Amino acid sequence: MTAWWRDPWWWTACVLGIAVVFGARLVFGAGAGPAWTALLLFGLVYPVLEELVFRGLLQPWLLRRTAARAAGPLTLANLLTSVLFSLAHLPLRGAVHATLVFAPSLVFGLFRDRHDSVLPAIGLHVIWNVAVLLLLGEPPMGAAGG
Repeated sequence: MTAWWRDPWWWTACVLGIAVVFGARLVFGAGAGPAWTALLLFGLVYPVLEELVFRGLLQPWLLRRTAARAAGPLTLANLLTSVLFSLAHLPLRGAVHATLVFAPSLVFGLFRDRHDSVLPAIGLHVIWNVAVLLLLGEPPMGAAGG
């Protein structure tokens, strides 16, 4: 198996995530720039903690209980983890944000399954969140969670 940092699909996912954020900046404009605390929390702490819980603990636990594939490369464990990830964002971030994090969650879970490691998911999550901060100037809909 190829190391995750040598996986061209992982790099493609990095670039696509940044491109989506850049497109949002073109459409919606940009903020004043991130505060260092937002960059540290939203860009590093939240992604690492979320990935350790959701892709490091929950997804492998679900994968052991149901290895059935759902749609193409997406496992049922990834789909269930992504639903729970989205629901976890609901109380603090609202329905729109909770819905918007579902697709990235599937991508993070895909690379977790593909490489049997939480590290590619952490890497993508950090890169995408930092891109949001640097290109939009602030975390979407406030600074709580990521």
